[in-house]
Amino acid sequence: MPFIRSVLAIVATLIALGLPALAQDGFTPAMADTWAATATRAEGVLADKLASTPALENLRADLATQRAEAEAVEGEAAKKVEALQAQLDALGPAPEDGTPEAPELASRRAELEDQILQARVPLAVAQEAYQRLDGLITEINLLIRDRFSRQLVERGPVPVNPALWGPALGDVSNYATRLWAEVQSTLDNPASREALAQKAPLALFLGLLGLVALFWLRARFTRLVGKVLKAGEAASSWQLALLNLSKLVGPGLGAAALIFAVYSADILGLRGMALLNALPWAAFALVAAPWLGRSVFGSPGHPVDLIGVSAPKAGYKISLVLGIIFALSVLIDAMATQGDFSIETRAVLFFPLIVVASVALFKLARITRAKPAVPEDEPEPAAHSFAALLAQLVFITSVSAPVLAALGYYAAGRYLTFPTITTIGFLSALLVLFDLFRAFLERWVEGQGETGSRKDQARLIPIFVAFLMILAALPVLALIWGASRSELQSIWEWLNAGVSIGQSRFSITDLLVFVLVFGVGYTITRLVQKTVRTSVLPRTRIDAGGKNALLAGIGYVGIFLAALAAISATGLDLSSLAIVAGALSVGIGFGLQNIVSNFVSGIILLIERPIKEGDWIEAGGVEGTVRKISVRATLIDTFDRCAVIVPNSDLIAASVKNWTAPDITGRLKVNVGVAYGTDPEKVKAILTEIGTAHPQALLYPAPSVVFINFGASSLDFQLRIYLRDVNKSLGVRSDINFAIAKRFEEEGIEIPFNQNDVNLRNVGEIGEALRAALKPEGKG
Repeated sequence: MPFIRSVLAIVATLIALGLPALAQDGFTPAMADTWAATATRAEGVLADKLASTPALENLRADLATQRAEAEAVEGEAAKKVEALQAQLDALGPAPEDGTPEAPELASRRAELEDQILQARVPLAVAQEAYQRLDGLITEINLLIRDRFSRQLVERGPVPVNPALWGPALGDVSNYATRLWAEVQSTLDNPASREALAQKAPLALFLGLLGLVALFWLRARFTRLVGKVLKAGEAASSWQLALLNLSKLVGPGLGAAALIFAVYSADILGLRGMALLNALPWAAFALVAAPWLGRSVFGSPGHPVDLIGVSAPKAGYKISLVLGIIFALSVLIDAMATQGDFSIETRAVLFFPLIVVASVALFKLARITRAKPAVPEDEPEPAAHSFAALLAQLVFITSVSAPVLAALGYYAAGRYLTFPTITTIGFLSALLVLFDLFRAFLERWVEGQGETGSRKDQARLIPIFVAFLMILAALPVLALIWGASRSELQSIWEWLNAGVSIGQSRFSITDLLVFVLVFGVGYTITRLVQKTVRTSVLPRTRIDAGGKNALLAGIGYVGIFLAALAAISATGLDLSSLAIVAGALSVGIGFGLQNIVSNFVSGIILLIERPIKEGDWIEAGGVEGTVRKISVRATLIDTFDRCAVIVPNSDLIAASVKNWTAPDITGRLKVNVGVAYGTDPEKVKAILTEIGTAHPQALLYPAPSVVFINFGASSLDFQLRIYLRDVNKSLGVRSDINFAIAKRFEEEGIEIPFNQNDVNLRNVGEIGEALRAALKPEGKG
């Protein structure tokens, strides 16, 4: 069964893709003989083209193993040749024109050249063997792919033909008869009965344990976990996820115990063992399918719907049906392989499974495509959109698979049906695991008490994890749909070969190493920042601006060191990037000059700290409080409730008035005028009393009053007060003005209006003109 073999190969393929081949202790001629013999045998098989597909897959596995050995020998030999060549280069070039060389150098040169010559032998043999074996693997892949393609389009027996039903049932009956005969033969054998008597207690114990786990432990364990978590209507998402996960324990343990009980009894023959070997996968499907249905579509005890279907209860039932169909297909495939059933029998046996599975898939696509109502102000979740797209493909499969199988295209119908079921199960498992991770992450964030921007940053972690899960799922999906491990290995080697950067090569492995090392360094930097912020800085007397500057400096240094460590871990030679660096310097000199200037200015601001976060400053016509100083610009909150972004270079190159440096004390000046004729000493005494009485006024220096000017309409005074907190100067000015107005009114002191004297010239002429204008016409 192709898709079962693909599923069985998933774990081995992931290991093959993630781990390099183990290097051999040394090259021996026997290894070369083995490589050559295997290659010769493969060439003969390919020439005949008579081997079955399973035999070709086994041969391909042998070739892949020996190709890995050749690659390991090639790598070791190349390193050895490189090391010897480096030693030879250290001796310098050989003398020319017959110039004599020191005997010690000549002897050492000859010795190294001989060692290099000997080291090149396994290198050349391994390279030739690798190319030969790799080419044979490619030919086998093409042959298997060609057979598979022809099998899909080849019309075979029609399973709806009643003439095929009798022979198919006869094959199944014959298989069951022979299976029972094998069991009967084992029981009739005295030696086997004696061995069974010895193994019976263990088998019975395991069988009883399996039944208890299936029918008693599952409910009790779930109830126990629910009590511990206090799950219920008020249960949080992570509690529901953990409670749902606990429901796998009982069925999983029970199925495993029952299977081990049958294994330990050892009463089955070849046909029974074929079914028993397939039984773990069938049991896995029967256990996982209802759990996945409950986790994805929800249930009365687990009110969660991850993909937003219109009928969650129907979705759970459909998943249960698909699990049963998958389990039956595994068992039938094992029986057909062991019993060597004909293609007609296989088509008849699998056709009902294809029809039932197609009906279930059709219903699943229908309830997934019919989306429940989503509020207009809420965006549709990504999982819902992806499920809708997948539902379209499932709908096409559910319609075409039974039609193709009924028309005689049994292989095509089977290929569309069962990999689709496996894909749905695999993607559902990924979705459930991702939801479980997200629930525990939310629990952890709430436990840490993170708020604001840090909580928003934590929400980005699931997106990164989802991206990694998608990348990891791609090779598994390729295996499910018929790709071979050797094909995936070739793709991985192509990605791992990388691209050349100078004298170095940068591959996908280097990229993963770079991301991993940088991620670890970044995480350590954030942990150090958090430790300093929560444990160290509260015990110091550093002001808030200094604390922010220190934390920002730790962040910049940590990120720089993380990037440097990541580059070093990849082995990238930065010296080879001198030309690129030169080109960048030209770009910096022209296009990036302002950016670099602002960056350097930001570093200066963080180190020298002429201004800091929380300061009240005036710069370039902007007045407000500094909210944040970054490496490029400074964010200022004005008193009009707007944010102004000021480039750092403007704060370094221009004048900046900082009201709160070096401390928050400052002077307030309040101007006031009184009418002429008022006693100045009395005004001075009143203003001094008002200034001293304010709670924000400092006693030293004490408030003072200055008689600053004889104005056009008033005697001008100025009250000068040193405040404890200059940030409150506007409120203090208002309080002082109210107090002055009240006291002046009580003391009868007038605050004059502006007075202007108007002098008129030529009054007589103006009077004659007015009389002439007002005199009635016609009167003398």
